[in-house]
Amino acid sequence: MKILKASSVIFLSVTLLFTSFINAESFESDITGNQSGLGVSFINPLTTSNDTNKLRIERPKMPEVWEIYSNINSEDFAPELDLNQNEIMQQSIEETEMDDSIQRSVVGFVGPNYTNYVVGQGISILENSLTVVETGDWQAMGLFRNESPNVIGEVDLFVELLSEDGVILETVTANAPVKNIRPGEPAPFMLTSTTDSSLVAEVVWNAIETEEISEISREGVIYVDYEIPYGLDNYRGVDRDSLDYQIGTSFANIGESLSEAYLYAAWLDSEGKVVWIEETALNEFFQEGIPIEGSGSFADIFVGGDVAPSLSDYTYTLWLNGEKGYVEQEEIYVEDNVPPVLDIEPTDEFSVMQTARFGDVPTTDVITAAGNNNSNTGLTTNHLAAIMLSVTWPEVTGNNRTLTPSPMTVGRWDTGHSRLYPFQNTNPNGQYARAFWNAGIGVFQIDSAGLGSNVAFHNRVLTNTASQVVAASMASRYRSASGTAAQKRRAAWSQWFACGANAVNCENNYNAIYSTSNDIISLSRDNTVARGGGMVSRTCYNTSNPSNTWACYKWNANQAQGHTGSFIFNPLNGDSTRLPLPLPFYTYSSVVGGNTIEYRHWLTADTGYSTSLYGARLFGTNARNSLNWTSPSALGSK
Repeated sequence: MKILKASSVIFLSVTLLFTSFINAESFESDITGNQSGLGVSFINPLTTSNDTNKLRIERPKMPEVWEIYSNINSEDFAPELDLNQNEIMQQSIEETEMDDSIQRSVVGFVGPNYTNYVVGQGISILENSLTVVETGDWQAMGLFRNESPNVIGEVDLFVELLSEDGVILETVTANAPVKNIRPGEPAPFMLTSTTDSSLVAEVVWNAIETEEISEISREGVIYVDYEIPYGLDNYRGVDRDSLDYQIGTSFANIGESLSEAYLYAAWLDSEGKVVWIEETALNEFFQEGIPIEGSGSFADIFVGGDVAPSLSDYTYTLWLNGEKGYVEQEEIYVEDNVPPVLDIEPTDEFSVMQTARFGDVPTTDVITAAGNNNSNTGLTTNHLAAIMLSVTWPEVTGNNRTLTPSPMTVGRWDTGHSRLYPFQNTNPNGQYARAFWNAGIGVFQIDSAGLGSNVAFHNRVLTNTASQVVAASMASRYRSASGTAAQKRRAAWSQWFACGANAVNCENNYNAIYSTSNDIISLSRDNTVARGGGMVSRTCYNTSNPSNTWACYKWNANQAQGHTGSFIFNPLNGDSTRLPLPLPFYTYSSVVGGNTIEYRHWLTADTGYSTSLYGARLFGTNARNSLNWTSPSALGSK
């Protein structure tokens, strides 16, 4: 076993407080006795991630959206272009694919530092992630990575703290919370001692491992539903009881049924150091477990204290662990039309009198998607459609249902993410201030951090495709949740903060537009709002080879239909609390080397800028941490 002395570790001055994170009890399995010593090394992941002397392994992939939800029509989400056959755009996706520093989503994991190259044995402590307290009791937290080609079931760290005379002051142990750590995958750890750090002269690291634990599942797709910066007393029109940093997470189960599920989270600062670690479990709606093809939400994580103001600017890493177990799923085919007993009392005095408005074709799209996804929910098509429609007004009209939600809505309140700006220039008066990449899109505000991780921009705008994603997710949650009908609705809405945190918003809308007794949706169909809300289809080509053409879409705020007050407002260039309103751009998705890429191009004819430019996002990544910008663009359109 390799032993590393204190000279291998730089003790860092840290002013951030440690979380009160406590490791969950070790999972009891029949192989806990099969432990073996584990080599421990230190590496800098920023300089060694794609070392050709290492063993190449395959990272897990992010499943396609139709692989997560079987009722989604794959043809509606097919990329417009295949760059394997038409090498015409210059985006270097190979560099992005090998970049371990970007925040990517794969099965059971979201975050950076998941590599395709491993040493071949043991574990490595990621040097840049290590935070060691220099004053008071010795403490350390960071990330280690599985450097072997096999799944490691559990890792126990044993750290010896030595004095100047070589005397062992204390042996500190920690059981890593994440189980079944895959080849190349990082995992968090925290070590706490009762020894004064000033007495520690050397640190010797040791570890033991177990084999893969058969009762643990990593087979789930993690979603970040919302992330709220510290200090906000109102978010999306909902008053908050706390000023704490808050993050809401959920997952879709793509493996065996789970009796329990846990989410572990670590936040990394701009240098990659771990500054905070948390864990959470399934929230109150999913206490009976998650069935096969089910979905569930975790209890929100709240963080206060000195570290809280910075967390929204840092990069989170998330791990899913599920405990396999039988989950009974009741077979329900026909809904009982008796109105359910409500556990949320509507507060809107005019909930029935107000006429709700929604686009004509968009309404049909929602109903069609509901009809394709309501099996075994106990909901009629219209009933599921009403549940879906209820979230749109809180998300995009300030919860005024007399206004028609615009499919072209882009979120402008998600501040603090410089990579969304061209070349990370966040100055409102910057050279390309309004060539901006907004993350939350459409009437459902589908985000690349959540349900939109592997969904292109135009599929989040177009209500026929956006509705498929939302219907599949809501139906899966409704089926998986336990409790009354009202509680199951709350579970279905929980991915949307405006309804998950304040269910009265959606409950009022639901009661205003839907009659359970006669299964009727009552709203005014607005025929001035089309499926794309003003986004139009175009033909794109490469200016150096105009004969190669493909379908694309143009988004132009000036052509937006429906209510636009939630995204067209001054200052158009944005400021410290509001994001820019983008100038017109062209968008499409393409396959590049087996990966799907979302593109948005800003051309000089539309922007007036001195040069054209474009952004590109690898599917399965959060745009806030993975977006690449290039100038000029070779795109043409007709």
